[in-house]
Amino acid sequence: MRPKYWKEAIRYLSEVDSILCEIIKKNQHQVLISKNNPFNTLIKSIIGQQISVKAAQSIYLRLLEVLKNDISPTKIKEINKEDLSGIGLSRQKVEYINNVSDYFINNPRITSNSYFLTASKDEIYNNLIKIKGIGEWTIEMFFIFYVTLPDILPLKDIGLINAIKRAYNLVNLDKETQRQNILNISSKWKPYRTVATWYLWQMIDDELVEY
Repeated sequence: MRPKYWKEAIRYLSEVDSILCEIIKKNQHQVLISKNNPFNTLIKSIIGQQISVKAAQSIYLRLLEVLKNDISPTKIKEINKEDLSGIGLSRQKVEYINNVSDYFINNPRITSNSYFLTASKDEIYNNLIKIKGIGEWTIEMFFIFYVTLPDILPLKDIGLINAIKRAYNLVNLDKETQRQNILNISSKWKPYRTVATWYLWQMIDDELVEY
């Protein structure tokens, strides 16, 4: 089920930004849908750190195969780390995935669906950031793809930045001018920057972005 705010967000963004309006029109069949699985979203986000969407999806499918379609904290802890490295995960990411598994196993109260869907954004952030391997970008992906908060703008996401630069003709500007223009442009998207981000991703990725 799509987020309740989605239809209103599309209407609002199309009114305030003519460039984004055209991008939405071309991709409006795509809708952000939460998979309702916080652990899986975090694991997919870690896999996706600093690699392309296509490469991340390929590794994720191999992980599904190794785990026999059971991506759960206990199952991951049963798998040999060398087997995880063998599917294309770096040693760091193998460690990070194990860290998240330990966190979910040891903290059932603050890793449940009910907790994540009722706790405040700050509370969730302050808890998740303690896990080695989870930084600001990974938590932003979690807020977008699992919690589906409406106003997340992941400015450390290279794909998003490249999409904005291409769509708004910022490619040939110096970095500081680009940064200021991106901040000015994105300020118009509030309070629906998640939706703007989603459609800008569709502009540059052949693979659907899903965490």
